[in-house]
Amino acid sequence: MLYAKPHSAFSWDFTVYEDETPVAEVDLAWIRERAVVTIKEIDCEVYRESMAGAFVLAVDGYVLIRAEKPSVFTRSFDITYDEHAYHLKAKSPFGRAFDLWQGDTLIGTITPRSAFTRTMDTDLSDDLPLVVRVFILWLVILLWKRAASSS
Repeated sequence: MLYAKPHSAFSWDFTVYEDETPVAEVDLAWIRERAVVTIKEIDCEVYRESMAGAFVLAVDGYVLIRAEKPSVFTRSFDITYDEHAYHLKAKSPFGRAFDLWQGDTLIGTITPRSAFTRTMDTDLSDDLPLVVRVFILWLVILLWKRAASSS
């Protein structure tokens, strides 16, 4: 099971742990829709292709994962990775928890550890590669940061 913990109370940079072992770092850029994600010492670039474009994770310029928002009015993403399609969406319009679906099958959840923390617990399928799970965490961090900035 993965969990992500912010570096400090006011930081939007996270360390991602598998059990108690650090496996990734998510460092958001000052431009909020960009980040450097380091997964087991491999640097990945995460960014939005254009103002209304897809969010992508790339390694050495090669796009591995793509996430598109089906609507600007919902907190959800359609994610594609290597011929697989997933749908990440908020459990409710007001909460911070998210579900990950593959077709009609729920394959994971991302939830805040408590109401007053940004530490997030995940229950994502181990069948998903680590890079996909970390990218999904970044998408949730992005949405949490947007919500915090707008309030």
